[in-house]
Amino acid sequence: MNYNIRWTPEIIEEWLQVAALVDKSLPPVRPSMVVGAKWNIVREWYELLWDTDATDAKPRFHPTNEQVSMWEEVVLRWFGLIDDTIDKKIVWLRACGVSWVKIGKKVHLSRQSVALHYKNAIDDLVNKVEILYTKISKTLR
Repeated sequence: MNYNIRWTPEIIEEWLQVAALVDKSLPPVRPSMVVGAKWNIVREWYELLWDTDATDAKPRFHPTNEQVSMWEEVVLRWFGLIDDTIDKKIVWLRACGVSWVKIGKKVHLSRQSVALHYKNAIDDLVNKVEILYTKISKTLR
């Protein structure tokens, strides 16, 4: 990992968005409950000709190793640097693409207050990440 990055709010937000995408693509933490037996349906080749389900499906996001490493950095290191749990929720929900109004309803704040909390949390995170990685780069020398 390159620790000599000049961290800006835009780069922090980009890493947060990548982490949110990777988090959505990861398998669930626990195995799903077995409800019943799932049988394979035998289909004839001509049935696949008019099957629209296969063509309408969007391609699934498969994260690269670098994106998974970014997710690990964000989740395991960066979120520990955010002090307030409400700010953690706001930052994560915004990274997931949730609107200000919906975030405000979840944390019981107005959209303006949510945006202000987000801006302050990102600015604080930029400073703390900059300090963290300068310490790490000094110890690696």
